[in-house]
Amino acid sequence: MKIVTKLTVVATLATFMFAGVNLTWGNAYTNSDADALTANHTFGVWLDVNDSMSFGWEGSGVKVGFDGPAGTQMRLGFSPNADADLGATSIGMSRAWWTSTGDGWGTDLSTAVDWGVAGLGSGDFTLTMNLGFGF
Repeated sequence: MKIVTKLTVVATLATFMFAGVNLTWGNAYTNSDADALTANHTFGVWLDVNDSMSFGWEGSGVKVGFDGPAGTQMRLGFSPNADADLGATSIGMSRAWWTSTGDGWGTDLSTAVDWGVAGLGSGDFTLTMNLGFGF
């Protein structure tokens, strides 16, 4: 009987542990200090905290997202920077403009714009287009 109880507890905790995970892959276009547009690949992992807030890692830093108006997500970001005593912070907005309706893996296509507000990236922006896989 003890093994059945342990398996039930582990299975229940596993469902909570993996609920609300979104893996992203995409392209990030950045306006650098030299006013040149550069493109890089970006990967990320987002975890849902509740229905209106999520946090994760995307590209080169940690981001926190809050639900905004009209289906958007407001984003606050921090990326450590080796050249500065403080890291670079950003503020942005994203919108998932297509989401699958099937069961199991959910996919979405989204676009995000993040503006640098402090650190070495002040005044620069990053436009990211992501393909997300969530469960």
